[in-house]
Amino acid sequence: MRGDADVLLDDIALYLQQQGVGVIGTDIFKGQMPAAPDNCIALFEYAGEPPDLHWPGEYPSLQAMVRNKSYAAGREKIEQIKDALHGLSETVINGHRYLLIQARQSPFFLERDENARAIFVCNFRVMKAKEVE
Repeated sequence: MRGDADVLLDDIALYLQQQGVGVIGTDIFKGQMPAAPDNCIALFEYAGEPPDLHWPGEYPSLQAMVRNKSYAAGREKIEQIKDALHGLSETVINGHRYLLIQARQSPFFLERDENARAIFVCNFRVMKAKEVE
């Protein structure tokens, strides 16, 4: 059985691919930022908000990270991701219902890595309906 993080990352990677942002396994990666290619997107799940006492859904957090040799191209790509995800509501991806995805802040430049590639990040709050068994 896949864990919740796998489901979230698989769903968001698929959604971004469907929106023409990138291609899973080519320049969209889940849970890792590989050494190559130079220009890529990595998706990570991290601690979200506590479960609601009156609603069985989940509130995971998602981080989208973009690495690019070009600062301008990397900045454009992280904005494309933010535009695709921020405000997404009442959407079903792979049979999973997402009530809302909301950017926690504007995308920002994080650093240049050891190969001088620019890294940008945007964090998202996710409201996901819990599947009923």
